[in-house]
Amino acid sequence: MQEDIQQAGGEPHGSALPGKPRGRSAFTSFALGLVVVIVLAGVGTAGYGWMQVKKLSQDPFVLKIAEVLRFSVAKMNGVAVPYAEYVEDIGVLNKFYASQPEEIARPTDEQVSDQVLSRLVANALIGSIAAQFNVTVTDEKLETAKKDLLAQFPDEATASSELFSRYGWTLDTYLNKVIVPLLREQELQTAFETSDDERAKEFQKEEIRARHILFAVGEDDNEDTVKRQAQSVLERIEKGEDFATLAAEFGSDATKDEGGDLGWFGRGDMVPEFEQAVFALGAGELGKELVRSQFGYHIVRVDEKRTINDFIAFMDKQLRSAEIKVLLPVHNPFENLTTDPEDTDATDTDNEDA
Repeated sequence: MQEDIQQAGGEPHGSALPGKPRGRSAFTSFALGLVVVIVLAGVGTAGYGWMQVKKLSQDPFVLKIAEVLRFSVAKMNGVAVPYAEYVEDIGVLNKFYASQPEEIARPTDEQVSDQVLSRLVANALIGSIAAQFNVTVTDEKLETAKKDLLAQFPDEATASSELFSRYGWTLDTYLNKVIVPLLREQELQTAFETSDDERAKEFQKEEIRARHILFAVGEDDNEDTVKRQAQSVLERIEKGEDFATLAAEFGSDATKDEGGDLGWFGRGDMVPEFEQAVFALGAGELGKELVRSQFGYHIVRVDEKRTINDFIAFMDKQLRSAEIKVLLPVHNPFENLTTDPEDTDATDTDNEDA
């Protein structure tokens, strides 16, 4: 009976003869073959795309492959810097420089590449650290920044036209590529400066907010005369006259319009003799002696003192300690930035996304 069934082309219900494969429909075989063809075509396209990327091709078809397959020009701590974005930004920067007057020297191709790669890597680093500190750019902040940008133009249409003419970007693209990274960095700086995170303790520094009245000593000025004038103004302040009012009257630099306000600054930001004098004062204290610097004579007063976390020093260390790999044959602007002098070659020719 079983032989009759087999001769008729069937098999006993619930069983199959050992070593004899089940049948496969023509449709299944066709579909499987189609999948194989698609996979092989995809592998071939990827291989072709990667070979062209290694030649730094800017062909639109190659760039589309690079975008879809996420080919990278560099990586920062494992975060990819997309090749397609790198090429786009180079085009934008070249367009910008081409629009400048001829008397302005244009940078070389390598310098343009360095500028683009440095910005993209820095943005990747800031984005990574911002995520660690839970920093985001809110819609409200972006909308405020957009209004500030548009205030520089007669209307939004003019702004859009100017941005497209200058960079080849729409207004939204400009906001996403330029304004959002800038806001993210500003928000991160604000968050870091007041953070109690353990990583911030290493970067604490003292800052002061001070005022001064500068009596400049020029080549044609009699120094003794300038000094006597400065001393007389100092005595008037000591007797109770308003510092800001006298700064506006006698000051000889741009701070006179702000009542002599120098804003917040830390050690190393001012010339040594000025720094030594103001950091020796307490909050609210007026300097009893004139300060002589290369610029002339200063009357100084410290308004406030504070301790903050130094964002610039923190970011500098993060950049120097980052693992930055340039994956394509372009100049590596970070090759001499590492803290370890023996580890200056951060170039890797293998793209992990390939």
